Amino acid sequence: MKKLLKGLLPLFLSATMLVGCSGGGNQGSTGGGDSGSSSDTIKIGTIYAMSGDKAAIGENILRGIDFAVDEINKAGGVNGRKLEVVRGDHAGDAKTGKSEAERLITQEKVDVMMGCHMSTVTEVVAQVCQQYSIPMITAISTLDKLSDAEHKDYDYFFRLCPLNSVYVEDMLKYLKDSEKQTGEPIKTVAIFTAKAAIGQELIRCVNLFADKYGIEVLGEVDYSGGAADLSAQVLSLKQMNPDAILCDSYVSDATLFINTLKEQNYQPKMIVAKANGFTDPSFISTLGSAANGVASVVEFNNDLTNGKEINEEFKSVYKVDMNGHSAESYTVVWLFKAAIEKAGSTKGEDVKKALADLVIDSKFEGGRNIVLPYAKIDFEAEYDLAGEKHYRDNTSASVAIAQIQGGEWKTVWPFDFASSKIEFPAPLK
Repeated sequence: MKKLLKGLLPLFLSATMLVGCSGGGNQGSTGGGDSGSSSDTIKIGTIYAMSGDKAAIGENILRGIDFAVDEINKAGGVNGRKLEVVRGDHAGDAKTGKSEAERLITQEKVDVMMGCHMSTVTEVVAQVCQQYSIPMITAISTLDKLSDAEHKDYDYFFRLCPLNSVYVEDMLKYLKDSEKQTGEPIKTVAIFTAKAAIGQELIRCVNLFADKYGIEVLGEVDYSGGAADLSAQVLSLKQMNPDAILCDSYVSDATLFINTLKEQNYQPKMIVAKANGFTDPSFISTLGSAANGVASVVEFNNDLTNGKEINEEFKSVYKVDMNGHSAESYTVVWLFKAAIEKAGSTKGEDVKKALADLVIDSKFEGGRNIVLPYAKIDFEAEYDLAGEKHYRDNTSASVAIAQIQGGEWKTVWPFDFASSKIEFPAPLK
């Protein structure tokens, strides 16, 4: 009898496992469950850093997701089903991101995926989602190559945010548009940046678009990160005397740069940063009034005219303002809601097709405004960017420019979304 039981036990366990794996969610490469699934919830997988040195970034992103999910669920959910967030932690590591994606898909049975805030992790997670036919939207990964010709066949992967090159092109658009308010054209620029990859990307993109906007690049001044002295670099900029300086630096270097300008009695008319250390909270608190006039790219600011109301509601819950990351992740949840409702299903193939066809103009149907500094979301199947093909990006995406005025970031561009006028020349005092 004991031998018979031993023989039957593996068969019983195998049958139990098969029954346990049969309900809801996505399996293999067959995509998600449909609107008739037995699952009570629609599962959104998220892969961000919740541990390690990138955890603070992940926390901001997850706040935006949770806020949107709470809003939607309180209003009745999606096709009568509640949204559920299932979290994965990549801890800043691509291999971990890959294994977390596989876990969320094969074990947690998520229907759709969001991630990640490091482009290297986003790329491997997108590969896993493609393998399992899981629609994925990245809210904030900006590396151009994620949507280039090498990734043409990643048709389950979509990008909401602007690409790196779009960030920089918007900086140049701002320089040209600024004349409408300041009365002075910006014709020449110099680039001040670290020798690291972030700096080389800024240099590449500025040179890519400068001619298009009639801007002459006078020179590139770089330095080794964590510099103790930037006197020589500031002297070089002073001798060039550009109409504007374009920057990308980590916070310690950005702070030293502004202090060195003051020491050398050099007051550039315009400074525009590609975010990074210039938007770190310690930048203003350390420099005080010396930071006034510095401008930077932002994905969101608390005074954006179309996002004020939602930001106030967000702040009442989390006691902090939305930032670009939380605003973009908030928007992606609403995009999935719209796509699933349009598809009438959570099957991967159906949601993918709905995302490809989706156009959001100013606000979500039955929902909120687009809180970002643009009025349309539309994933372009194929388009040209600086002579190269790209796929499934939100080609309406852009950034805003904010300027430090009176110790606070004030949105000054695009003018339709701005709360303040440009202070020119930059006072730096």
